Amino acid sequence: MFSSATTNTPAASIRTSRRRQRPLSNEGSVSQPPPKRQRSSLNKETFVPPDGRPHEMSETKTSKPVAALVKQESREISGPQKQIAVRGKKSRSGDRTNKGDGSIVLTANDTYTVSRIISGPEKLLLANTASREHGSIHSDSGYALILSHTHATVWPYSKPPTEFPPYVFDIPHPSKHISEPLPLGCLVSPSTSSSEPGLVVVIPTSGKITYWESVDSAATMGLRLRQNNIELSIPGMHSGETVIQILNAETAGFVLAFSTGRIAYMNVRDGQGRPTISVQYLRGSSGSTGGGIFGSLRNVLSASAYRGDIAALRADLPRKVGERQVVVATAKGKIQSWDIQRGGHSSLNAEADGRDTIVQTIKQTIPSFSELLIETFELLDFAFTTLPTQPSYSQASDGIPLLLLTSLTDRDVSHYFLVSVALLQGGLTINKIRSIKSYTTPVNRDAISKTRLYLPNPPHFAYVIFDRAVAVISMEAQLEEAQYGSPHSQLMTESHLSPQTFEDVVFFRDDVGIEVVGSGMEEPQGLSPHAMGIFKPQGHKPRFPAAVLLVRGKGGGIVRVAAPGYAYRTSAYTQQVTAKSKLEQAVYFGSVKENPISFSVRPELPFPASELSEAALKLSEDILCSRNPHILSVQPNFADNLKQRSVALHDLAQYLRSSGVELDRVTRWKLLCDAEKMAAATTVWNLHDARVSAKPKGEKRSLITDIVESIHEDYKTEPVTEEGELDRVRKWFTCDVSSFQIAVPWAWQVIKHTYQDGYKDHAFVVEMLSDANDVVMGVLQTAFAFRIANAKLYGLQDERLEHGVLAAGYEGLPEFWTSTVLIEDAVRKQLELAHGLVKEYWNKPQKQGQPSVAAVNKLRDEYPTLVDMGIRSSNERVRYCLAHAQDSPQFQIEADQLSSIQEEAQDRQITSLQDDMAWSDKAMALAEKFEILKTLARVTFLEFNKAKQHDKDVREKIAHYFGKFGTRWATAFYELQMEIGSMDTLLDDFQEQQKYLTSFLRAKPEYAKVAWIHEIDRENDFDQAAKALLDLGLTREQNVWSKKIELSIGKLARLAGRSYSHENGILIPDGGRTELAKAQDQLGLIKIQDRVYDYILPSIGAAIDENAELQLALEAHHFNDLKHQPTFCKTLEQQMANLIKHTAMDALSLVDLLTLMGDNTSADRNSFANQQFYLALQATRHGISDKDERTLTQRVIWRRCMLRDSWSIINNTDMKDDEQVSEQSRNTNLYQTFRACLKDRLFESNSSVLPISPSEIVGVYTEELDSRFRGADESRLDQALRDYQIEDDQFHEHMEKNRLVHWYSSILEQAKEDYAREIAGETEDGKNMNDAKYDLEELEETIARNEKGQREGVSRAKHPYTPKARASGGAGAFRSSIKQY
Repeated sequence: MFSSATTNTPAASIRTSRRRQRPLSNEGSVSQPPPKRQRSSLNKETFVPPDGRPHEMSETKTSKPVAALVKQESREISGPQKQIAVRGKKSRSGDRTNKGDGSIVLTANDTYTVSRIISGPEKLLLANTASREHGSIHSDSGYALILSHTHATVWPYSKPPTEFPPYVFDIPHPSKHISEPLPLGCLVSPSTSSSEPGLVVVIPTSGKITYWESVDSAATMGLRLRQNNIELSIPGMHSGETVIQILNAETAGFVLAFSTGRIAYMNVRDGQGRPTISVQYLRGSSGSTGGGIFGSLRNVLSASAYRGDIAALRADLPRKVGERQVVVATAKGKIQSWDIQRGGHSSLNAEADGRDTIVQTIKQTIPSFSELLIETFELLDFAFTTLPTQPSYSQASDGIPLLLLTSLTDRDVSHYFLVSVALLQGGLTINKIRSIKSYTTPVNRDAISKTRLYLPNPPHFAYVIFDRAVAVISMEAQLEEAQYGSPHSQLMTESHLSPQTFEDVVFFRDDVGIEVVGSGMEEPQGLSPHAMGIFKPQGHKPRFPAAVLLVRGKGGGIVRVAAPGYAYRTSAYTQQVTAKSKLEQAVYFGSVKENPISFSVRPELPFPASELSEAALKLSEDILCSRNPHILSVQPNFADNLKQRSVALHDLAQYLRSSGVELDRVTRWKLLCDAEKMAAATTVWNLHDARVSAKPKGEKRSLITDIVESIHEDYKTEPVTEEGELDRVRKWFTCDVSSFQIAVPWAWQVIKHTYQDGYKDHAFVVEMLSDANDVVMGVLQTAFAFRIANAKLYGLQDERLEHGVLAAGYEGLPEFWTSTVLIEDAVRKQLELAHGLVKEYWNKPQKQGQPSVAAVNKLRDEYPTLVDMGIRSSNERVRYCLAHAQDSPQFQIEADQLSSIQEEAQDRQITSLQDDMAWSDKAMALAEKFEILKTLARVTFLEFNKAKQHDKDVREKIAHYFGKFGTRWATAFYELQMEIGSMDTLLDDFQEQQKYLTSFLRAKPEYAKVAWIHEIDRENDFDQAAKALLDLGLTREQNVWSKKIELSIGKLARLAGRSYSHENGILIPDGGRTELAKAQDQLGLIKIQDRVYDYILPSIGAAIDENAELQLALEAHHFNDLKHQPTFCKTLEQQMANLIKHTAMDALSLVDLLTLMGDNTSADRNSFANQQFYLALQATRHGISDKDERTLTQRVIWRRCMLRDSWSIINNTDMKDDEQVSEQSRNTNLYQTFRACLKDRLFESNSSVLPISPSEIVGVYTEELDSRFRGADESRLDQALRDYQIEDDQFHEHMEKNRLVHWYSSILEQAKEDYAREIAGETEDGKNMNDAKYDLEELEETIARNEKGQREGVSRAKHPYTPKARASGGAGAFRSSIKQY
């Protein structure tokens, strides 16, 4: 369009009325140029030169330089070549209707929305992270600009790329090396002859400026047919000086900023609007003219002190055409305001050095930053603001209102602040300071684009653009306070602290090379004061203030950050960043394809673990109940709705896990249960949809329809018919999945209510039950499978699950939805009904009106799976109740009841598979799966007995169970053998598993009667056999005859299994003295009990049963003196009953029996009565080991012994000779007991039985009773003490009135004398017997010599033994007791 040749031809003559119009079709002349759209398309080879070397690394030849400040005019090319122009003038493109840009939302919340604009060239230009580009957004014109070292691309970013292809052209005189700064560019307002904006590009290092009046003509430069640009090299640039920023300050012109701190005015049109380039430094900058805030002329020599010091260059709102106010700020806080006019006239009107003031105010306002060094202060950017710098109640309103973005750095952390100031001629005043708390990453010095601050109009939100983040900060509080004022705002203003309102940061991912390389801001049409009609937007009409970014990297492009809802917020203080909003963004937008935004948890925005847990649960509930605008509640395919919600729950769990959010265990389980419900709901919906699809029109109902309609209104959301909601089922699946556990028991309830309503046809019931089974199995199977598959996703991988059921650790957890009371009960009843129907109709011919064979077979086939689900649910419920039993007794009661019901039900359900449905293999599989070993043993043993032809297979299974379950299986298996009395299988079969049987029998003392046989027969272990028998006989055996045999055989086994040592001529097994002594004592007690039984046996011979035996025994042997002692009477009755029943009695029981019983039959039976108290003393000797208790018991025996005699008669010796008195003494029980004890040598010094005088007997058991009464109730104790007291009173009376003490001593002496005389007589008789013995032996030897055959007879005669006959045999009873095991 323009040539470097000097000419005075006006630029406006480029396009005249003589220009040919474009043809209406493709039928134009052959000279018609190809469409621009084809030549401007982008591809991967667009910027690759033919030799394969990138332009950035190559040197280019520049065109002939032109003199500075000389107008550049074009030479018009006549002829058809004028038609080579790629694009003609668009006709009113700004009037096109914006039909939507088809943008993709990357994240959103109630405050802001981040979206990626579907444009075009940026996808290729910004995708390559290895190359270097930067750019800018010009929302006033609707164009975006991207610059590399070699190319420039301009396009309307809000328009579809297919309709508006980009302008792509080469940059003249590109940089020589990629390390050099990228070219700077800026769009220029369109000329009068074009609707397209112009373009000016500056090479920073060389200072070469190229200006195209229209991007349309710039794009034609690549044709090399004409030169359409004008150029200029900036004069007066110092060595090493570079241009660092270009500012569009139209209509006044442009402003350039240099690395030395200088600024210059640039214009691209002359006074008549013709294209020309001129540059002049502002007076007062650090140029050669000297002066100004940046130093004087001599400072040029030290210009390196300011190199790169300029942080930002901004132009204020245009006040009138041709004038702009420009503010420049340095990183150290120096601020300067210039008034610039078209043509280069400028004046400095305000300047200030605000670093000290700003830092001091920050430290005063926020004491936590008082330790930060002032040297770390940096001013990053600023923005002009329409916010008042003073509140409405303040009178100060002078100065230029600015919003500064500053930072203070502390090691690796930067603290950013928004400082509201007013720039005055005399300095800087500070109004508000707001700390940015959500971003603390230091500025990246290697970033392509600088940190930028945007404050679009209306100024509700400020946007801070970092290299990999965007901060969205609400300014509404400051706006409200400035407009309305309040005491609170006045206090805040006086402290310079801005109230903390909404603030959030959008972070970009750093793993895919994401970086912001350019930005701009958008303002709603009619609210933007910047344009002043300068640009004609290409149909782009922003609705909301926004920041627009050029984002490089995978998933990058043009990203818009907007806060569209500011007009609907009632207060600046209501909207805050919450944990729930962050989770929502991650869940709903984290899965967007090529999303460049990072949703990971940032340390700048920490949320307490409790808040995160609560937010996660609330979000999960919202997803279940469709309470979120991101979920479409109305979709043609409702399965898509369920899938969308399922994916959202999965994404929530995935995000929580990948972000390392610390959730408590309860929250993790609740989240998992919510996801289980969603998965179960999907399964049930598919069942419902399949059922409805298979039914004819007009019958589109299923069991799910009945369930939903039956659920109470309190547990479901009713459709709003006014809003067109008519489908109850879809409404329930949309809004009520959170209470999905209610639907499972209702599957059973619908069947029950339908039956009660009169639908009792079994065919109909079977059909409904089949559907109910599908629902229950679908829900529980899906839930448990989902739990197993996703436990790790929810951080529960350390939880021990058994088939989807938590094995332990229910403490603190809420009730599991898969095992509520209603579900557990309903599934069990459903199983009972299914069992009954299958048992009734399966494998039988179908009759009319009965269920179909296919329906019954389906019930049978489903039954094992239903049993599986029922067992899991029951197990889970029992474990939950047991874990919470300490919290509530009701849980313990429920656990006990449910455990009992469950054990019985499971056994019945599994055995019914074998007995009624011919599913033996499935019965064994279920019992094995859930380790119900008692039931497994039963079904396996039954199969073992039934299938003799498959004996090998069953044996292999039994061997497998031994290997898998070990001792637990052995216990269940052998317990079954004991229960059914299968001794042959127990002792003879499965000998390869003998070690388990041995361990089982040794661990079960109650089976000792079988164990000792196994020990001797299989293990050949006499010691273990003796241990089993002696332990049984000494501690557990209650039958006296069995006890006698067990102890006797136990002694023999002990003797057979031990080595021996001689002691006093007796063989004693090593280590068995104590054990054998205990056995001998027990045998002694048994011998006493046998004597007592033999004594009473004649009196009960006529009885017909045990009750009659007891009655007869008490009549014959009741002691009449006990009629006033009821406790003693009851004790006698109890002990007599034990004697008759052959119950083994202990020493105290025998003592009571012997000392309380009498004889009411005949006088000739008093021989046993003479032995009663002697036997009682013997019982204490054998059965009471405690010395004190033995002594007390013997005192009672002696007292009762003395009370049996009539001492008043004995003491009355009047008119009696000595022989008569002596005879009376010898007939007393006391004398007979003395004689028996003396004869048995019980009164020797080492004996445990001694005679006790009456004075030592008085008072025994009148205050404290023996060990049998420990723990007895008070009434029983009191009665017993009264009986003992009566006994003691009678005894004391004899002592006082009948001289019992004297008679005791005299009778004891009489007994000793009589015993001595008897011994002496026995000694003389013994001598005679020995002599006879010797004579007999001599005679026998003589006979032996003569009759050799008589030796055996003689040998038998030397050891005579005749066993005592018994009334009934004990051996038979022992054998009978074995069979019971």
